[in-house]
Amino acid sequence: MPNLIKILPPNISNQIAAGEVVQRPASVVKELIENAIDAKATHIQLNIKDGGKTLIQVIDNGTGMNEEDALISFERHATSKIKTSEDLFHLTTMGFRGEALASIAAIAHVEMRTKQENQELGTLVEMEGNVCKNKTPIACEKGTSISVKNLFYNVPARRNFLKTEQIENNHILEEFIRTALINNDIAFTYYNNGKLIHKLDKQNLKKRIIDLFGKAYNERLLPIEEEIDAVKISGFIIKAEYVKKNKSEQYFFVNNRYMRNTYLANSIDRAYQGMIQEKTYPAFFIHLNVNPENIDVNIHPTKTEIKFLDDKVIYAVLYAAAKKSLGQFTLINQLDFSLDSSFEFTPLKKGEMPTMPRTNFNPDYNPFEKETTNNISYHKQEDIFEDKGVNIFTVEESFNTNYSNNNPEVIQFLNKYIITKTKNNILIINQERASQRILYDKFSSMDFADISCQQLLFPYNHFFSPTHTTQLLELLPDIRKYGFAIEYQKDGSFNITATPNEMNSDDAQIILEDLLFELNQTNFNSPSPKSQKIALTMSKRLSIKEGKQLQDEEMLGIVGQLFSSSNCEISPFGKKILHKLDAQEIDNIFG
Repeated sequence: MPNLIKILPPNISNQIAAGEVVQRPASVVKELIENAIDAKATHIQLNIKDGGKTLIQVIDNGTGMNEEDALISFERHATSKIKTSEDLFHLTTMGFRGEALASIAAIAHVEMRTKQENQELGTLVEMEGNVCKNKTPIACEKGTSISVKNLFYNVPARRNFLKTEQIENNHILEEFIRTALINNDIAFTYYNNGKLIHKLDKQNLKKRIIDLFGKAYNERLLPIEEEIDAVKISGFIIKAEYVKKNKSEQYFFVNNRYMRNTYLANSIDRAYQGMIQEKTYPAFFIHLNVNPENIDVNIHPTKTEIKFLDDKVIYAVLYAAAKKSLGQFTLINQLDFSLDSSFEFTPLKKGEMPTMPRTNFNPDYNPFEKETTNNISYHKQEDIFEDKGVNIFTVEESFNTNYSNNNPEVIQFLNKYIITKTKNNILIINQERASQRILYDKFSSMDFADISCQQLLFPYNHFFSPTHTTQLLELLPDIRKYGFAIEYQKDGSFNITATPNEMNSDDAQIILEDLLFELNQTNFNSPSPKSQKIALTMSKRLSIKEGKQLQDEEMLGIVGQLFSSSNCEISPFGKKILHKLDAQEIDNIFG
């Protein structure tokens, strides 16, 4: 009987190994930049083409390699970082296994140019499928330049699983941000398809965060610092009023290495309890300095997961440090010791007698008068259904519009439900879900040419996160159809000069961030996914919320427009809008 177990040939085993290290173009970016950092580079340049499928190039001014080391570096497990198993527990470098270049060369065309400072000539090495095709001396600058072309050229199945260029660019940008954040003593330059995306000088951590995430972060960051024997904590957390709906800006670094750790991230989230709403999350940029002997980074191929010897101690210290920072800096900023401008004080002259202070006030102000303003006016039928010619107050079988203050046909219960009646039923309507349905129908069925917008008195300038900036640039044509006027600025910010009639500038910024997050999270198969998602996001953000007190006219408008909608019983998010009580059900209640 022939032997069934055989040794795989090198070309197949190398491709299998590459699958652990190189999952997508961003994995190549991570490995090459980390090698440049280990080479003591002070400037690193990243060039990307076509989402990394055509070209990934990393150029550094580090120590470089001689001809012999340049060739050996493409062998599997060739490394200068470890010599014994004990070295695994004293790691201070980014890479150490010697798998990166071998894995990349197994699935791409790789060109390396490298030169040490004391050499007259450098070395050019060209690899294809882990086979050296060319090695020759060349004239080049000190340091190393590695170009990775045609990624997965010999593994078409892997190449087919790559996402769109936009998605791959987002992953590359995220890897760039992670590396640039913690290595703020290194200058970085990033080009994508020949366009300069980031040019970062050497700077402190706060300035690096501001350069990556926008000038607005200059006022949003709170320092966090603590040190005990087990760990030294430093970095920044965000003020409570600037939390986000996702965890996209939560960054942990351990000994200058990016790390994912849900357990420790929870300690920061917990520190904000009682200060922020549910399902919102703080941004943070925190560096943990730990004795290398007390961590294990060799538990995941990408080295983004780290095992701690004293994780419970670190959790407790992180929580206490975050609470301390929030209490120390936030409370002081909230206290305003300045004098109220409504009081007028004049310094006394010599011999002058003091007079009673005067205050300005409005004698007609009534603090008990009901609030009558709302983000959206529902009692004007033409606001939403002008182009359809629908008269919401003529459907007598569904809704009786006659009301008076003494005998209203609609009442509000718990500032959450609208209760009304038809000929044969009592209706209990969830005001927020009804509002969502009305707005969704409006935004998903309107003629874009008829969209009305309002010009802002002062343009609203906002920096989005780097990932969201890339997405928003591609989404601008779709966004503008809904009444937004947005222009990209040279400094990386966006000027919002007009918004749809229903929203203000603050709403616009939040809606855009929500929309970009939703689009990035979901894979769509529908013919027009962007317009559908925009309509959903805007209807959710602009809807009348639970807890909002409504006037009778507003409730009448909501009910009437709901009955004219495409589906008055189910919200666009699949939730029940109303409940009917007929005479039989009411009789059954009373037996």
